[in-house]
Amino acid sequence: MTRVSIQGEPGAFSHAAAQQLLGSDIELRASRTFDEAFESVLSGEVERAVIPVENSLAGPVVESLDLLWTSGLRVVGETRVRIRLCLSAAAGVRLDDVRLVASHPVALKQCKGLFRAHPLMDSLVVYDTAGSTRDLMAGTADYDAAIGSRLAADLYGAEVLQGGVEDDDRNYTRFFELTSAEAGFSEEGDSAAVAVVIRNEPGGLHEVMGGFSGHGVDMTQIVARPIQGAPWQYRFYMEVRSDSSAELAACLRVLDDVAVETRVFGIYSRCEEAEAG
Repeated sequence: MTRVSIQGEPGAFSHAAAQQLLGSDIELRASRTFDEAFESVLSGEVERAVIPVENSLAGPVVESLDLLWTSGLRVVGETRVRIRLCLSAAAGVRLDDVRLVASHPVALKQCKGLFRAHPLMDSLVVYDTAGSTRDLMAGTADYDAAIGSRLAADLYGAEVLQGGVEDDDRNYTRFFELTSAEAGFSEEGDSAAVAVVIRNEPGGLHEVMGGFSGHGVDMTQIVARPIQGAPWQYRFYMEVRSDSSAELAACLRVLDDVAVETRVFGIYSRCEEAEAG
């Protein structure tokens, strides 16, 4: 049984992602913060962490990207979870009875239509979607309903008052499966996650990009992150893909030649969109 750390409580979308990546026979460790989830792998408490890195509506999860750099953990897998949000409550509560709804702030922002349709409802921000459902059903919460996954509703015994309350039905979150550097480095796969520090001179970024086009490699994401202790200097987090593992490897070698610093977090296989929630 693989020990897996996630940020959030059991029933969170990270829990669903962990099941997609590693199967249902996992030992889950819930962490309140991303730092705790990363640290549990570094300390050997768990073998894997499953961490969100990008949402199709909200964009990159920059805290996860920064921790990839500082932690040294390896990316060994990827999955995408369709974010289906449910409004759930205790048995006997009717939709018209609900006045206060709790969830994570990102989830609440993705359900504006629900609150427009029910103007008597108000929202309450909590740190985790699944945690809002857990606390509601434990009787320790001062709100009437929670927004989270169907997995959380089933896990904590809540009744779903309304499913699909998210505003956009193309809402996906992408997750990485992470392990320690000591576990080794795979060169199998069609995708790579890297970060580079480029020369602060004209054409520095263009020189890096030339390595992609010269090997027919597609850059699927680029995020600029400030370098701590170096004002106005940036590290570029990138993800690249190629149908040729040889061309992907050659591209990474070029990056290492033209950048001031290059770090490859992992090579892995791309995933297709998955259903969950």
